[in-house]
Amino acid sequence: MEHYQDSKKRRIMILKRILDSEHLSYQQLSDEYYVSRSSIANDIAYVKNVFAKERLSLTFDNSGTYFEGSEIQIQRVLKRTILNHINELEIINGLIDTSLLNEINSAFHQAIIEKQFEIPESYFQSIVVSILLIVQRTDKRHEINLKGKNQYGKYFLEFNKYPLVYELLKKLEEKNIYQFSPEEVQYLTYVIVGSGLKFFIKSENIPFSFRGKVRHLIQKISEGIQIDLTQDSRLEEDLLVHLYQLILRIEAQTTIVNPLIEEIKQNYPAIYGVVWFALNDFYRTYGMNLSDDEIGFVAIHFQAAVERIKRLNKILFVCPNGIGTSSYVSAKIRRILPDIDSIETASIEKIKKMDLSDVDFIISTVDIPSQEKPIVRISPMVTARDMKRIMNYYIDLIIENEQSSRDNRIVTEKTKTFISNHVYFDNFSSKKDALEFLINRHLFNSEDRKRKFIHSVFERESLQSTYLDNGFAIPHGNPEFVDETAISILVLDKPIQWALQKVDIIVLLMIREEDVKQVESVMKLIMQGIEDKNWFISKMMEVKE
Repeated sequence: MEHYQDSKKRRIMILKRILDSEHLSYQQLSDEYYVSRSSIANDIAYVKNVFAKERLSLTFDNSGTYFEGSEIQIQRVLKRTILNHINELEIINGLIDTSLLNEINSAFHQAIIEKQFEIPESYFQSIVVSILLIVQRTDKRHEINLKGKNQYGKYFLEFNKYPLVYELLKKLEEKNIYQFSPEEVQYLTYVIVGSGLKFFIKSENIPFSFRGKVRHLIQKISEGIQIDLTQDSRLEEDLLVHLYQLILRIEAQTTIVNPLIEEIKQNYPAIYGVVWFALNDFYRTYGMNLSDDEIGFVAIHFQAAVERIKRLNKILFVCPNGIGTSSYVSAKIRRILPDIDSIETASIEKIKKMDLSDVDFIISTVDIPSQEKPIVRISPMVTARDMKRIMNYYIDLIIENEQSSRDNRIVTEKTKTFISNHVYFDNFSSKKDALEFLINRHLFNSEDRKRKFIHSVFERESLQSTYLDNGFAIPHGNPEFVDETAISILVLDKPIQWALQKVDIIVLLMIREEDVKQVESVMKLIMQGIEDKNWFISKMMEVKE
């Protein structure tokens, strides 16, 4: 047995052996790889995390750790692992035939170019890896079984596109890479159409009822982040196609790895949290579980919409040389800063009497006496150096504003007041006990409404786990049975089992539909807590006191 002192390679090899149906004990692995049991424990923790990302879990018995699952589930785990290391092929060369990967990549890329299709790079890689796994594993008699998956058809409207997908795959057949069976073409059709090929699904062909659901989702998230995005037609059209294709991806049990997921969570915690909360409801009717990766992709659509409506308040231009010069300089500024809402011109005398609270910075052709607002000094002719100075200041201001909003890791007084009477430190042995404890802390107008709310909470958990990340779970029930909006936070002494994960912080959301705007500050707090749990717990202790 090779020593595998490199932990990355060793972890990938252990994952492969588990997927190959081996039962592996810590002592056995420690002996075989010549490393300590604690190193093996870390390796198994890594493997468990990969499975958990796909909402799958490992099984343990006296013979060791192993996995029982379908071929589709195995390929999902392999696909995620490969995509996570797609630029480190030496790490995963035990999982894939790299020469075969290059062949498929080249042939499929050529087919895409010939058909003039548009597809994002990350989605292209996802499709190529899906094809690779079909080819590689079928050769070893590991075949995908689509029996019982005929429900795809109810979502896949343009089934006449099936021949076009086959034409893409035919390029691989012509190069003698592989001959696809009808069932494999069917499976890859759902993978490809669900992977960002707008050519296959056009927004006008998506049912109007689905458009209505997307509009409701945009409205709900707009209320949650307290920014109105309901008039952004681009957001609606982009989401319409993306969310419809997302159904196909989930139905096909395929994976697209989001390479920006950690940055999205860290830089846009409120957006991510509110989108997570809203999508939990959106896809609940389909009985589907969403991965962090998929939620991150949707969050980016919303963040892009927010960026489109972001503007600096106002630039004040101070110039004593008359209206001609003022118009000239304003035109030059608008050329380099087209997104500015307002450029107002003022004299030095006028500026002394003005309310500058909505002014971001001042551009001036003359020296101005001491002024609280930042000033960019330029010449009346606005030289190239002046334009660079204005542009650099504008960029620095945007970065500073975004950085300050990200670094503003505080619990607002409003949020403290809202949760202060509902923060608990306790110990429970089960999810059921913890949830009933939290729900019983609140008043309902009737026992019947309370019973229905409790049922809705547990029903949601049975359809889709509300585990978020890093030991946080965010259970919530039907707002129809909530009489008073409230949020309860339970910090546990010891973690409890929550579906496939361990949870030690439970945040129960009881939000009426009309109070959905309360979600943003709480979700931002939760996302910051996920990043730094110790900070979150210390803040909850302060709030409780």
